[in-house]
Amino acid sequence: GAPTRLREAGGRTGTTGLFVDGSVEAGRLTATLSGRIDWWQIENGRLLETTIATGAPFTTLRFDDRSGQEFTGRAGLALRAADWLTLRTAAYRGWRLPTLNELYRPFRVGPDATAANALLRPERVSGVDAGFSLTPASGVAIGVTGFWNRMTDTIANVTVAAGPGSFPGVGFVAAGGFYRQRQNLDALSVWGVEVDASVQQGPFTLHASFSHVDPTISASGSAAPLNGLRPAQTPRTSASAGIDYASRLFTASATVRHIASQFEDDQNSRSLAAATMVDALLVVPVTKGIALEGRVENLFDEEVQAALSGAGVVERALPRTVWVGARVNF
Repeated sequence: GAPTRLREAGGRTGTTGLFVDGSVEAGRLTATLSGRIDWWQIENGRLLETTIATGAPFTTLRFDDRSGQEFTGRAGLALRAADWLTLRTAAYRGWRLPTLNELYRPFRVGPDATAANALLRPERVSGVDAGFSLTPASGVAIGVTGFWNRMTDTIANVTVAAGPGSFPGVGFVAAGGFYRQRQNLDALSVWGVEVDASVQQGPFTLHASFSHVDPTISASGSAAPLNGLRPAQTPRTSASAGIDYASRLFTASATVRHIASQFEDDQNSRSLAAATMVDALLVVPVTKGIALEGRVENLFDEEVQAALSGAGVVERALPRTVWVGARVNF
């Protein structure tokens, strides 16, 4: 029941970049174009473990420094087709450097253990989107956007084996547990749609949003069993709706948020339950420049599942949380 080893895992990452951004307005048409170059470095990577009782080293791993460069950019067009209608589209490319945790830090959740991977490559994404914005009446706004993205070298926790056994980077995994390793998948293709709407009438504002996302994994090699599956912890649908009220006496709001069920693991064998939460806010001015604020997230303490281990242990997120404070404006 007592710890036996001390671990130090980490390193240093850095980026230096240059970017240029420009836009042109010609009548009802607006065009934007941007480009960027980043130089990145990964340095001083290490995984050091010692035996607490004796101070003797147990694991001494130091990893080679790496560096590279990435080119990214975006081009967009917006056309105000009518006073109440704007059409828009864009194409873009982005990237993400692996985090120090992904590169060097192994971790456990219950009996499951996940090894880091010091050889992870940066993720790169290319995508396009198109949509429109409507203002059919005073105080009414509606936005609809459809998009498609393809991410290459997607970083994921890939199940490699099941316990019991000893595995590289994590040590022993008990029966009922899974051994996973962070790996670069071939690609992740995603299409989806987002809808936002708001209506303002006097002191009241109604707002709602909806998002549907359909991602599919492309994988080969040791990750081939994931080919055609959905990525872990990615709900297909999420939505929210709320009402705001603002007056000189007080400001109040209430929001309902829904997150659909999602797969917990890479093999799509375990699911996290859907959750619906209610948030609320109340701000009451006391004197000029000072107001009292009360805020609550997940008012009814809905169970929001963040993780589910192979042994059935549920890790919760976002329990009922209440803040009481003050705002001071100078």
